[in-house]
Amino acid sequence: MLAAVIVLAWGMSVSGAYAAAQTSEAKVLIVYSQNRLLPGNIDFDRGFNEASKDGVTRDVHFFAEFLDSPESAGDVFESRTAAYLKEKYAGRPPQVIVGAGAGALAFLLRRRAEMFPGVPIVYGGVDRRVLKTLALPADVIGVPVDYDIRGTIELARRLQPDARRLVVVTGASNWDHQRQMDIRADLENLRSGLPVEYLAGLPGSDLGARLAKLTRDTIVFTPGYFADGAGRSVNPRDSVTMMAGASGAPLYVLYSSQIGTGAVGGRMPAFSQMGRAARIIVDGLLEGASASSIAIPAAIPSQVQLDWRQVRKWNIAADHIPPSAVIQFREPTFWEAYHKQAIIAAAVMSAQAVLIGALLFERRRRRSTAAALVESEERVRLAADAARLTTFSWDFARDRSAANAGLRERADPPQRTAESFEHILQTVHPADRERLGLAAHRAAANHTELDVEFRARQPDGEIRWYAARGQRTATDSDTLTGVKMDITARKTAELQAEADRAALTHLSRVATMGQMSAAIAHQLNQPLAAILGNAETARKMLGRKDASIEDLREILDDIVAEDNRAAEVIRRLGALYKRGEIELSELDLNDLVRETLNLLRAELTMRKVSPVLELAASLPAVRGSRVHLQQVLLNLVLNATDAMTAVDPGRRTVVVRTSSEAEHARVCIVDRGTGIAAGDLPRVFDAFWTTKANGVGVGLAICKAIINSHRGTLAAENNPEGGAAFCFTLPLAGSA
Repeated sequence: MLAAVIVLAWGMSVSGAYAAAQTSEAKVLIVYSQNRLLPGNIDFDRGFNEASKDGVTRDVHFFAEFLDSPESAGDVFESRTAAYLKEKYAGRPPQVIVGAGAGALAFLLRRRAEMFPGVPIVYGGVDRRVLKTLALPADVIGVPVDYDIRGTIELARRLQPDARRLVVVTGASNWDHQRQMDIRADLENLRSGLPVEYLAGLPGSDLGARLAKLTRDTIVFTPGYFADGAGRSVNPRDSVTMMAGASGAPLYVLYSSQIGTGAVGGRMPAFSQMGRAARIIVDGLLEGASASSIAIPAAIPSQVQLDWRQVRKWNIAADHIPPSAVIQFREPTFWEAYHKQAIIAAAVMSAQAVLIGALLFERRRRRSTAAALVESEERVRLAADAARLTTFSWDFARDRSAANAGLRERADPPQRTAESFEHILQTVHPADRERLGLAAHRAAANHTELDVEFRARQPDGEIRWYAARGQRTATDSDTLTGVKMDITARKTAELQAEADRAALTHLSRVATMGQMSAAIAHQLNQPLAAILGNAETARKMLGRKDASIEDLREILDDIVAEDNRAAEVIRRLGALYKRGEIELSELDLNDLVRETLNLLRAELTMRKVSPVLELAASLPAVRGSRVHLQQVLLNLVLNATDAMTAVDPGRRTVVVRTSSEAEHARVCIVDRGTGIAAGDLPRVFDAFWTTKANGVGVGLAICKAIINSHRGTLAAENNPEGGAAFCFTLPLAGSA
């Protein structure tokens, strides 16, 4: 017995890294029910180690002990084993104990108090039937296993639908007797409809002879056994190998470690999965989690596992195999076995063909590429010369600047004389000098892009416009490099366009005044008629001897007043006819509206249009050009009157409304005409677009340009009650 204890206590120590919150070294003791060479124990250990966590911060030491043969059990054996383990691990007590198998769990439950009191136990590979018979303390946890006897028999019936009987083979050990009882209980509940024959405890030779007589219409099921009827101990996997080799019928097994022995397969949990599940629980306990707080699956999942060689041997139809089955030892097809080699061979041959083809036209390709490169470089040079590009660099750390005249000099760049940046700034127009200097220093200091336009004096005295763009180089952090382009032609065109736009604006204003010529004549005729009447009256009075000096003075005062009235009309008209630069000043929009409508009074009367003023009280001043804003008002009011030509004269009303909102003043001209067609709204401000038969289509476009130049907005919309509204906003004089 002592020798058995010594063999039993043989331990296998495995150390591995493990990440945990504690800083002390952790120890885990794994106790296996059977000997260390049992295939199930090997698979369990493999799964246990594969489930280890990454990112370790300290070592966890694992120690393994094996209880050897199930026939060695007994109180004396257990007592000596417990005493041995207690003494062996007295100086290095484990923090967690793992019981691998029902025998190990039962041993630990009986002896834990004397060996390692209070140490939690994690079990694995224990059948749920066994667990139901045990009263487990709260600190004994694990994932149950369902060794699926019924599922395996049902699988066999599916694979062999023509089977006529079932033969169950078990051994003579205590463990074998327990398996036979479990099988009998499950088969009674299964009611498979097949007659069942039990071959239990037969000597190995007799069993082989009995199995050899079986035919293919029989299902053989066995969990394997530890001892035969002759008392010979055997590994369950080896017993299955013997039975499968002798049997004349397909054989099905209960444990995953028995796949590959000649058995067809079965529905079973994997021992490696049991090891992984146990390791996850161990990790949680070592991290400080309590046994009750760890989430534990209901059971280790079972899956159908089949040996493809046996499927083919027994001619089992492929359509009888469950789709989810795990097929092992399947012989790959040629493509499955050698597809990498085939792909490589095809790739090599293709590469050879491509290489041969490439060599055939390589010279032509090189020549074509060289010619295209020369042509491309020439085009770039021509474009650069046409654009008058100049490259520049500024080493601001040493304050040295240099420039090349053009890209053509890249092939043979001339020696350039480095100059200080301040010296280069002296060639810049005084009005642009400070702005260019600030932009360059800002780009150098902040790693931002330089983008600036400036004027520079040429050696012959000519002033030209340039655009410079550049940035600090990535390879040299103290150098700002870029290109400079001559944009004199563009600037000249922009100035000409601005002049043309001003001329067009003036012509539009003159044309508007031309439309009002009759009304203007009427406005001038009134004071002139009054002057004429007063002058004739004064002349008659002078012919009388009793003429009153006071009456003559009153008549002359009336003449002066009417003359001033006519002069004011002419002054206002002259301001509108005058052509010149935009002069900005602070304006009262309410006064500007009143003045404009006063100028339009006669025209509105002739068109039978009634003006309505809705002016905001205490409207803040705006900054703008009086003449140009008055042109906008004239144009919008006249457009409003044109829109009401077909409207009954009694409804012809133009509302001019002013208001303030945030930092802007707002002016709206609202008519009661027919409105604007929905499709025309996006185009009303387009140049040369009009709905008038005799219109040119520039009035609203000019109004838009004027308002934009004042940093304002002009928009059009239809009124819900009819007609249209044109509203523009202008920044208040005090806003930025």
